[in-house]
Amino acid sequence: MPFMRNFFRKLPHQSYRGPFLWKTALMIIALGIGVGFAFHIIAPDEEALVLLDILKNPDDALDAINELTQTNESPFDEKLDEWAMASRRRMTDSLLDEVDQSSFTDQEKSIARMMLESIRGGSEPEPNLVKLAEDSPPVPNSNYALGAYWVAREYYFHAAKAFELEAAATDNESAREQAVDIYWFRQAYSDLIRLMDQPGYEELLTDDQSILLWQKAILEKNWSEIIKRTIIRQYTNLEWQIVLIALLAGFAWFAFLMHAARLWKSSSSITLCVVAVLLGMMSTTATLLMITLQEDFLGFSEKNDLIGGLLYCIAGIGLREEFLKLLFFTPLLPVLVRRKDPLLALIVAGCVGLGFAVEENMSYFHSSNAFDGPGRFLTANFFHISATALIGYALYRVFITKWQGLDYFASMFGMVVIAHGLYDAFIIVPELIPYSFFSMMIYVLLCFQMFQILDQIRPHKHQKISLSFVFTLSLSVVLAICLGWGVSLIGYAGIQIIGPDVVGLGIVVIMFFRAINEPITNY
Repeated sequence: MPFMRNFFRKLPHQSYRGPFLWKTALMIIALGIGVGFAFHIIAPDEEALVLLDILKNPDDALDAINELTQTNESPFDEKLDEWAMASRRRMTDSLLDEVDQSSFTDQEKSIARMMLESIRGGSEPEPNLVKLAEDSPPVPNSNYALGAYWVAREYYFHAAKAFELEAAATDNESAREQAVDIYWFRQAYSDLIRLMDQPGYEELLTDDQSILLWQKAILEKNWSEIIKRTIIRQYTNLEWQIVLIALLAGFAWFAFLMHAARLWKSSSSITLCVVAVLLGMMSTTATLLMITLQEDFLGFSEKNDLIGGLLYCIAGIGLREEFLKLLFFTPLLPVLVRRKDPLLALIVAGCVGLGFAVEENMSYFHSSNAFDGPGRFLTANFFHISATALIGYALYRVFITKWQGLDYFASMFGMVVIAHGLYDAFIIVPELIPYSFFSMMIYVLLCFQMFQILDQIRPHKHQKISLSFVFTLSLSVVLAICLGWGVSLIGYAGIQIIGPDVVGLGIVVIMFFRAINEPITNY
């Protein structure tokens, strides 16, 4: 096609022009949004739209729920829950009047009254209610009322046991659901595992079976089963669309790295980088296993206080992830040392970090429906690339200089671990969250360190296609995919949700263009 031939003929020159870059970006993003709107019109996601309506109008949704629950058409067990919860904010006498005016049976009204009197009375339930629950067989709904009472008193394990007894006596599905919900809320995995084999609970726990079998392996300290269940859990419930978005985002950074190092013409180098990405993806499984060891066996878990939070972020998250990424980089060291190419070593190490980020994206994108895709693409993804590139390159120097670079490696590894830990700490430690802008400062400093080394070791030759164009193209495609995906689900609201984050990341985009440092013209 003449148009395409003319486009590619002019591309080398155009790729160094600022107006061409931003016009290309706008065109790609607009195309992605347009495709998203087309899919939204043809096949809207009804479930997503309902959830969005609830988020937009929470008061209307609550009014509708309250209006529904205030009718006597609700089952008695649901009314017990409602009355027990209402007792926290309404006078018991008014609730007792409501019970008397209801259309339930006399026995049910009596149970409801005893439950409310128990809540008003104090630390122990009414003896008559306990007697009804302990009869053989128990009076229907008596144990359910006890469960609702214990929930109102916030004695959740007592409540769960009462709901279990109600389910066993009357086959009450709501009681089973209450027991399961409480055990999940309290992270009582041993109780959930026990319920897996009991009649009536299988369907309630089917979707979470992989998590429970993993927890069972941890409780039994069965490491072969822990490894198996960790891998299964890692890939359970992933949607193919989310996986595809994560892989495309990963390929965008892969293309950027290949172009930055001019590796496109070397098939052996590309193969080495692909292997590095796969090793990085494998390192996430090792990370999950290390988390299990540290948190479930050694008790070294996340803390909410300042010192404990900092210690966990640096000695836990930072050290754990950087050490394991470096460990999975080491199998490639013999090849890199033989080739004596520092640029290739830096990029291959960065590809290990990229693989880690791609695998991590699948989990994060799944939980956010890829709405945080642009943010993670520009920040967390390149953070992992830079961090692993720096320490991998430092380790390469140790071997290439016959151990003379050991001091450099030790200082670089320590710096990256601390930087990684602080980056996370300013995001997740409660006392540091107000200063979260320091995370971005740490990110920028680490990225500039990566670009500084890249600039020192790569040949300073004019590139036919600018690296700025490859970055613009990669970023635009990811933005177009994420915005298009969001719009396809919930229409214009997708832009409203993702758009502000994209605008807020403008400073990061400017940082990248400054770091790339190419002679981009404004005409």
